[in-house]
Amino acid sequence: MTIEQLLQAMSNEFGGEPETMKILSQLNEQAVFEHAANKNFAMAGDRLPAKYKLLISLAVSAALGSERCTKTYTQVAMNKGISKEEVMETLLVTRFVKATTVFSDATPAMELLLSFEKK
Repeated sequence: MTIEQLLQAMSNEFGGEPETMKILSQLNEQAVFEHAANKNFAMAGDRLPAKYKLLISLAVSAALGSERCTKTYTQVAMNKGISKEEVMETLLVTRFVKATTVFSDATPAMELLLSFEKK
């Protein structure tokens, strides 16, 4: 497969030009092939349905704050027939879990607050 064919396959899947991969291909073609191989490896397992893997990808990209990836995974989800409601539910669960990490990360600070009350 040529780099042009790989970029076209990505474009077909994403429903638009994979801008980041196109730029990367101009700097290091091998990195694009490695990225595609890593994706294939990650998605190859058969324990989770492809739909769940896509929604997990969407959730992680949103939680990490990657606007481009979140938009791309949303586009792919819509192209694969995942409903708007399922995408929104995924984003709502993601928001809840990310918000929960604030409390979790603040546990030492909350323990410190309690220690001041005891003095």
